[in-house]
This record gives sequence, C-alpha cells and structure tokens, in this order.
Amino acid sequence: MSRETQALLEAFEHLPADEKRLFTHEVLRRSLPFDSGPLADEEIGAASAALFESLDHEDANSTTR
Repeated sequence: MSRETQALLEAFEHLPADEKRLFTHEVLRRSLPFDSGPLADEEIGAASAALFESLDHEDANSTTR
C-alpha cells in the first residue's frame, strides 16, 4: 500500500461518523464495478451460518414488546 493511501486511511479514521459515511459512499460510487465471480458452496454456507448466528444473537438479546 502506498504512503498516500495510508495517509488517506489515517485521515479517514479521524473523521466524524457522518463524514466517514459520506466519504465511503463517494469512494464506492467512483469505484469500478467489481465482479468476484461465482461463490463456492462453502462460501455460501459460511455466509449463511454467520447470518443465522447473528440473527439468533439479536433475537436472544431483544426484549419482548
């Protein structure tokens, strides 16, 4: 990683949350489209397991209404 990129990342860390969100939006908007190709079954399975674990954790920590 170049020194310029490292300096940008360091400056980013010092921004307020709203500015980080706006900056990130602009960087992603200006980035080239990226196609990572097809996902392997193992990757899909791992992502699904992580999602369900996160949902279970949220459910367990939520208060009933």
